[in-house]
Amino acid sequence: MFGHMSPTSAESEKPRQRSRAMRILAVSLSAVLFLATLLVGAWSVAKHRAARARAQWELTALECLAGLSVTNEQINSEINEVQAVPPGSADFRWAQDHVLLMTNGECIIYVYRHGDNSGFVDHLFLGHGSNGRWLYSTYHFCNSMVGVLGEDPPGSIAEFAKRFSVREFDGRSDECLQHTWPQNN
Repeated sequence: MFGHMSPTSAESEKPRQRSRAMRILAVSLSAVLFLATLLVGAWSVAKHRAARARAQWELTALECLAGLSVTNEQINSEINEVQAVPPGSADFRWAQDHVLLMTNGECIIYVYRHGDNSGFVDHLFLGHGSNGRWLYSTYHFCNSMVGVLGEDPPGSIAEFAKRFSVREFDGRSDECLQHTWPQNN
């Protein structure tokens, strides 16, 4: 009969269909694996760039902080400006450009880097407290420390540290590049 397949030709068609399906599956898996490799590579490069930018900023920031103290005219001016307005007043701003003043009189001279919000730890706060301790945090304070301006001023550096995921470091090492926020338990 014309157009009718014998059982032997139908049986020989099954291995061909199986072989074709296996090739399609292999090509699809290879494409998915290739795309996944590209994505992991791009993510890794972006993470490395963000870490390198923070590390480069850290070196400059630590040099800047080493040159700032309460005897510095700019810092002294900022402290006087904060102290001139009583806490609780609508005009009281406990966060200045380089100084954070606690209600007990302690202060932190700081520099801050607002990152790109790229999903990596790219924010970095470095400070030197009036208690002599060096501090760091990856808390997202936002540009110009907007993240703290609406907050009530902390009573002490210890309270500030607890509230904003601040940790102590030696003022020199790259330990300050470690992630602090959100709190790791």
